[in-house]
Formats: sequence, C-alpha cells, structure tokens
Amino acid sequence: MKEKEKIYQSLIEMYNHGIQSKDPKKIREFLNDNSVDLLKEEARFYLEILQLRAASFSLFGELNEAGEEYRKGYSSCSTSGKWVYGLNWALQFMAEFSFKCGKEKIHESMNNGIKVLDQALIDLPFDKYRDFYYLCLSNVKAFMLLNSDRREEGLGVYADCKFIPVPIPEYNDKESLQVLFAHFTKGIAVAIELKNYDLLMNLMKVISIDDQTLQSEGSLFRIFYETLVSAFDMRAEFITEFNAMFKIKDVLESTTPHFARFLALIGEQDLDKLDLFFQESYS
Repeated sequence: MKEKEKIYQSLIEMYNHGIQSKDPKKIREFLNDNSVDLLKEEARFYLEILQLRAASFSLFGELNEAGEEYRKGYSSCSTSGKWVYGLNWALQFMAEFSFKCGKEKIHESMNNGIKVLDQALIDLPFDKYRDFYYLCLSNVKAFMLLNSDRREEGLGVYADCKFIPVPIPEYNDKESLQVLFAHFTKGIAVAIELKNYDLLMNLMKVISIDDQTLQSEGSLFRIFYETLVSAFDMRAEFITEFNAMFKIKDVLESTTPHFARFLALIGEQDLDKLDLFFQESYS
C-alpha cells in the first residue's frame, strides 16, 4: 500500500508541477510516465490519475487519447460511480469547442461522447435521485446530438425523462444534485435551439422555486428570466456553466445558431430584444 501511495504522490506532484508552471514539456513528462499502470489494484488512486492524464491530453487537443484514459478505468469504477465517471468521460469531448474546430471534427467528438453517455444511462443506480441524474445525462446527450446534426434525436432523448421539481431541501443544500445544475444549461440550449416550448417549460419546472412565476401571465421571456436568475442566485454551478457556454458562443454559431443568437443577446443585456427573441421563437 505504501509503495502505491508513493507512486500516486509522485504522479500528483508531476502533474501539479506541469500545470502550475504551464510547461508543456513537464506535462508531457507526466503523460509519458507509465507507472500509473502499477496503481490498477488501488482503484481510487488509479481512477484519479487516469482522469488527470485525460485532462492533460485535452490541453493538447488530443481528445481521443483523453477518452482512452477514461476507457481504461471504467471497469474499475464502483457500481454507483460508473455513471459519473462516464459523464466526465463524455465531457472530455466537449473540449473540441475550445479549439474552434470545424463542423466535421465537432460531429466526430460529439458522437464519441454520445456513445459513452448511452452506457452511463444504463449504469445509473436506482436511488432516490435517479430521475434527476437521468435528466442530467439526457441534457448532455441531447446537446451533443444537436451539435452532431442529429436534431430530431436530440428531442427524442427526453421521452423517458421525468420533470420533477427539485425539492427545496435539496435546492438549499449546495452539495446536493450539483451534477444536475452543472449541466442544466445544455438542456436549456436544446429547448431554445429547437424552439420547443414544452421542453423549455418542463425544464423551468425542475429548477423553479416559485410556481406562481411559472403560472404568471407575463411574457415567456420574463418567466424564463426570473426563473433563471433565482436559480443562478441559489446554485453557483449553474451560472458557472452558463458563463462557460457564453464563452464559446461564436463556435456554437455553426452548430446551434439559434442558441448562439440567444447568448449574443444576453451579452448585449438588452431585455427588450430578448423578449422579442422569445416572442418570435415561440409564437
């Protein structure tokens, strides 16, 4: 055990040194060190290092290599943890947006991610949060389908989803359902891109803390805006992802142009234009 801890600590130090120094050569040294294979019998060490290796490959734009690191560790995951590991694996392919690649490359990466998510959905545990986890994975999968030009399939992903409001105790607990809120913007992106009113309202129902807002006679944008602002205030991971989407809005123009337009209007902070955008989208 002590020997494996030493190997683990050594690899962690190599990784941290490379990242902190922002030195590509040092990060390569970390990747070229095959002592990670000696950690296979100690799953928690092995899985952590594999994920750090995947993140390092992603820095170089080597997403297939990043995916291979995750593939190595999938069988070592606990039964209850496989779906989260699978989600993180699939998300590695989202890094393609940061490299501003063409459509063909994005499609390839999204399709690779979708395959992983299909397995993660199968591996979901049957616990009290299953419906929320299922929705989380569905949001990510639907977004990837849209960005691989499989739009009709994207909407079909939600056929088996249950749009249950997050209970107030879970909403107030910052540690609860983080993964749901961290990927909720992807579902909103699907609803906006496909101009699907029912999906948008169902998603709003999940994160709304005020039913009166959803039932008000105000414009759709006002209902949407007030619901999101409340959720942003309550859940930091939600707004973090929204901001991350905003940063790649120019890349999204080629795959989800309507959602990219929405993000551009958010950047202008013109509520009247946004109100008109929603009127035109859902009229």
